[in-house]
Amino acid sequence: MFKLSKKLTLTLCSCFIALTLTACNSSEENNKQTSSTQETTTQPSQKKEKTYTIGGMYTYNYNNGRYADWGDFALQAAYMALNEINASNMLKYKLQMPENLVTDYHCWPDKAATMTNEILSQNVLAITGVDCSGPAAIIAKETKKQKVPAISYGANASELSSPEEYPYFIRVVTPSETYDGYLVALAAHLNIKDLVFFHTTDTWGLGAKKVINEYANKYNINIVETISYDRGTSIEDMKKLIAHFKEKNYQNFIITAPTPDTVTVFKSFGELDIKNENTRIFAGEMISADETPDTMKGCQGYIAPMTKLPESAALTNFKTQFEKYINKKVVPTSKAFSYAAISYDHIYAIAHAIKALEEQGIEVTNETLMDSLRKVDFQGITGRLAFTPNTNDRAYMHVTFYNNQGYTKENTVNFQEVGSFNPETNELIFDETKVKWQ
Repeated sequence: MFKLSKKLTLTLCSCFIALTLTACNSSEENNKQTSSTQETTTQPSQKKEKTYTIGGMYTYNYNNGRYADWGDFALQAAYMALNEINASNMLKYKLQMPENLVTDYHCWPDKAATMTNEILSQNVLAITGVDCSGPAAIIAKETKKQKVPAISYGANASELSSPEEYPYFIRVVTPSETYDGYLVALAAHLNIKDLVFFHTTDTWGLGAKKVINEYANKYNINIVETISYDRGTSIEDMKKLIAHFKEKNYQNFIITAPTPDTVTVFKSFGELDIKNENTRIFAGEMISADETPDTMKGCQGYIAPMTKLPESAALTNFKTQFEKYINKKVVPTSKAFSYAAISYDHIYAIAHAIKALEEQGIEVTNETLMDSLRKVDFQGITGRLAFTPNTNDRAYMHVTFYNNQGYTKENTVNFQEVGSFNPETNELIFDETKVKWQ
């Protein structure tokens, strides 16, 4: 029988032990939660460096296949923010959001839980985007189970305010009270005494129902009829629900529904010729800049709220750089541009939260990040970004009222600012001379 020499045996054993330890260490790294950092290999030196890895759930196409410009702009602004953060060496390690950890969930609740868990399985530090309220509630319930922060740039359902129910959710917008409720306040300012109320049956719609009814009582406005409908309701079914409106001579309407379902109401109005010179429509969502004439027929003249973007050199610079980044001009009064700016800031909120932990010498984990996010307070391009204590909500956010005045010369929807609401002073400013109701 062939025998190994003692020297060769020791050499082989040493190699085997080294290989075993290497494999174990590699396995340990792969199984280690990225709640703090991940290690990635860079070329050509093969040096390992740590990174902070986040995932994203954005809407760049609706469930019906239609392009969502606002969600696409938000995603591009998020990537632009990441590039700037990393180029500035703001953080100790690179903050990354790989494409394979970003998904289009179509602003739709179906499969939202499955998509969330697919991203969570990659041990991300946080999930960004989370822009639509109904799916956001589902996403936040899944991130709660695994104690991973979900930060939203757009979900404003009042239900999501509760840190007790959603302890791993936070948003850089204010709740629907500051949007839907102020529309009722505006209606009262215009001496409107009755409203027909539309709302979807999802999380946002049901939350809005509570808000609208509370504000209607506050301002002594009569809700003469409520139209409650499911997301995805067809135009034909909507027309059946509202076929009696002309006979009733209803003139004043308030709509709280996601954009595609708001468009369903508008198209139904157009096909049934509901609108006339006396019609006043208030809706919680701005339509997209490329909206079609059949929608415009039923909604020209309507008023919608949006986050007020304070004029500043930083915002102007963002617009210039963003146009270069996406290689196209943007409309500063559009919903898409507003969400791009807010999304940009929600990525910076993560960076500021991580930086605070680094400066304190605290390990960056899912749980420490969530705690640090709640303490964030910085000046973003959308204004001061801080959170109201004991809520998941942004504070200090003013609201602008936009009036849909048809199309611009460039054939995009022409939204013009006609008023604002300051929640800190409770001051409503509205210039009806600027409004075009038809």
